[in-house]
Amino acid sequence: MINSIINGDALTVLRQMDSESIDFIITDPPYGIDYQSNRPRSKTPSAKMPKIANDKRPFIWWLYDAFRILTDGGLLCFSRWDVQQVFIDAMKIAGFSVKSVIVWDRMVHGMGDLKSAFAPRYDVCIFAVKGSYAFPNSRPIDVIQCQRLDGSKLTHPNEKPVELMQKLIDATTKPDDLILDPFAGSGTTLVAALQSGRRYIGVEISPQHYERAQQRIYAAAFAGGTND
Repeated sequence: MINSIINGDALTVLRQMDSESIDFIITDPPYGIDYQSNRPRSKTPSAKMPKIANDKRPFIWWLYDAFRILTDGGLLCFSRWDVQQVFIDAMKIAGFSVKSVIVWDRMVHGMGDLKSAFAPRYDVCIFAVKGSYAFPNSRPIDVIQCQRLDGSKLTHPNEKPVELMQKLIDATTKPDDLILDPFAGSGTTLVAALQSGRRYIGVEISPQHYERAQQRIYAAAFAGGTND
């Protein structure tokens, strides 16, 4: 299972994992906003990317098992400003101590309501810990600048840059730590873990994104890596 991705439901997979077997969790779960990307699929311009699975409401039910399977480690969970409190409350109920909300400055703003809302240029990432976790290096700051991926390069509607995930991994984990991403998408966290000298396990429910993640991991391991 280590250094692999599983095509399955995170709720089922996490229930089957041993307690205190994971050093750190970094993930981007369904926010509960029923998101539909307007960006076309790269190979089929007339077709939109499919909706995110389980995105009708904030997907928080994995957090109890996430806490159980962690050692004295941490959780980095991406969210959005309008649902972040739901995730924070659920983390506390699961047993986590919520420490920070990190701001990812994407350096380019998105669309949204063009007439009555500020142009969105950031995402949030909630940082929570279990037990006596401490940063392995110097204390990181809570704002990270990293340009988002160009829409033409996206293979997943919520794909994050490898550079962003590497910065988070380097700030919070040690070489050879075991990182779990229960909502692996197209495998960005796993590629970043591999390139940073960490072990990894990913879970992805979509067969399409699972296959893409496998391709990216293979490329990173055997062909010098990829950020696409």
